[in-house]
Amino acid sequence: MLTSIILVLVVITADVSAESSCQTTDGRYEVSITGRGIESEKIPQVIAFHAYISKHVFPGAGRRFVFDVTKTNQGKGYNNHTGVFTCPKTGMYVFVWVMRSLAGEHSTELMINDSVYGSTFLRAKNGDDGSVSGTVVAHVTKGDSVYVRNHSVLAGDGMIASNLHGQSTFSGWLLQ
Repeated sequence: MLTSIILVLVVITADVSAESSCQTTDGRYEVSITGRGIESEKIPQVIAFHAYISKHVFPGAGRRFVFDVTKTNQGKGYNNHTGVFTCPKTGMYVFVWVMRSLAGEHSTELMINDSVYGSTFLRAKNGDDGSVSGTVVAHVTKGDSVYVRNHSVLAGDGMIASNLHGQSTFSGWLLQ
């Protein structure tokens, strides 16, 4: 009696992962393979951050604002020590910043790497309290730096305010 033995050897390495599988009507399985090579970092589907400045600041020309209290940081792209959002995933993003001043005048800029993508101007004089917001929608590449700074040449005067009556904030999120 001749017995045939068929040995099927399937080698699955750590650098290949299955994205999805489903059983077809004929009982077979279809599997989508998503990667080969070096294992990639897991990037969350939702990327979003929101931070605010905890105390009044007197910025100079070109000074980057550090929004030191982080309330949301899904994707871990925002650094509350430097004030910089480092893009963890390429895509279309929305960025919003709100600046509040007490008796001062400031122009602020949203920067992506070394380019100005948006700017605001706020004048709150004679003891008035004022705020201004800016919004930018931009395609950002993984690794790009996004931050808010005081105008590169105009230092402004007075302080940027942030307290329990109103905060200066910086937020961003991935659209797709």
